[in-house]
Amino acid sequence: MSDVSRSVYQKVCEENKRLKADIRILAGVKRDSFYIKTVLKWRRIFLDEEYSGALLKKAALQYIKDHPEIKLPKL
Repeated sequence: MSDVSRSVYQKVCEENKRLKADIRILAGVKRDSFYIKTVLKWRRIFLDEEYSGALLKKAALQYIKDHPEIKLPKL
């Protein structure tokens, strides 16, 4: 079994608590300001990830286009 430092374990536990709190808000029946803030927070996070992924893909495709000497294997 791998050794995990106490600080890393504590950090993961705290993150799990925050995620569970967000899930509790999103799964609840009430649609109040906490719900709206949580939805907007996660929507922003996911859109940023999607945007950065698309940006990296575009940059990689442009690099491949600019450097035809690079041969990619067929999958």
